Amino acid sequence: MSGHSEREHEVLDSLDVLLRLDTEREQRLSLLDTHAVLRALADRIRHEHDFEIALAGLVEDRALVLRVWSGTQYDALHDLPVPLGLGVGGRVAAVGRPVVVGDYCRSTRITHDFDSQVSRERVTGMIGLPIGSGTTRGVIYGAKRDSAEIGDRTVDALGRLARLATLAVDVADGAATLADTSVAAERRRIAESLHDSVGAMLFGIGSSLRRLQTEARETPYVAQRLAVIEHQLSLAGSTLRESVSRLRDTNSDHDPGRLAADVAEFVHSFEARTGVPASFVPVGRTPELDPERRAVLVRAVGEALLNVEKHASARSVVVTLAAHDDRVSVAVMDDGTGSPEPDEPAGERSAADAGTVAGMPAARATGAGLPALRARVERLGGALRLVREEDGTTLRCDIPLPRPAAV
Repeated sequence: MSGHSEREHEVLDSLDVLLRLDTEREQRLSLLDTHAVLRALADRIRHEHDFEIALAGLVEDRALVLRVWSGTQYDALHDLPVPLGLGVGGRVAAVGRPVVVGDYCRSTRITHDFDSQVSRERVTGMIGLPIGSGTTRGVIYGAKRDSAEIGDRTVDALGRLARLATLAVDVADGAATLADTSVAAERRRIAESLHDSVGAMLFGIGSSLRRLQTEARETPYVAQRLAVIEHQLSLAGSTLRESVSRLRDTNSDHDPGRLAADVAEFVHSFEARTGVPASFVPVGRTPELDPERRAVLVRAVGEALLNVEKHASARSVVVTLAAHDDRVSVAVMDDGTGSPEPDEPAGERSAADAGTVAGMPAARATGAGLPALRARVERLGGALRLVREEDGTTLRCDIPLPRPAAV
């Protein structure tokens, strides 16, 4: 019984850790206040670029919501949801490019669903610029109450501010991804703990119960009570299996968080196994991927880390996961001492043509690992590249996003 009690305490301690991780996640995300960055940029738009009004918002579900404003006289634009494609901001969010109108209410480039709100602020000219390194995550605006033209220099200047906003959003998204992968890893560990501890206890209780049922056949009342207990035990077992399944499989096949969690687990396992410091840096928000694309990206990370472990003599490794407009890429960078053969130039080469990882011949690396991986990548229209420099090696895998189905 003491062993069972110890295991119960281990499970409870694990659940406490999961709660603490989830709480820390919320605290970390609150420190990365994207809205504070957008408020600062809105003030700069007004004070440095001669706009009377500045607005900013992030895409929430299927609408852009204006959460930041500066210089408004009324609240008609405050927290206004703008469906994608409508008005200036909705069009920017839909096409992912800047939109400039000289006379908002007369422009033929936009819809006029929000003319009343904009007119109340006496706005004439307006510009909107997208925020986000891949899919548009938000929009920043500048608006004028006079007829002054919004020139190219102003558009370029606001473009730089939009890139700052993109950096802030990407950093916040990366932090959220890292926090989510920590929680996902802890959920998996708790699932294993529940399976090994509580599952074993239920199995032991079931075995004892069946022996008692055999001995109690001559006592109907006891046999009846044991049957009730057996039914309750069966329900407990079903509940446990369902809970373990949910803890293990927290992501659907297309969930963006699953790719980051799988990559993070590879990086953590590499560091624990080799003692070489390894960092995982997600950049931006990963879009939904089908299982085949996700598997190829994870395989690329695993293959690269395996070769670093075998041949690179690296002191540190950095793995990045980045989302772009039309593709997702992973890169594994090490500072190993491997170097090209004397008759081979350093620099970027196809992983298949180079035939090496971290300066080692392919025959001494993973045999057919890289060529087979490259074939899978190219079947998806992607590219696998090896960059070798004096201070280390980078293996980069780019996979294009699936094309939308034709309407």
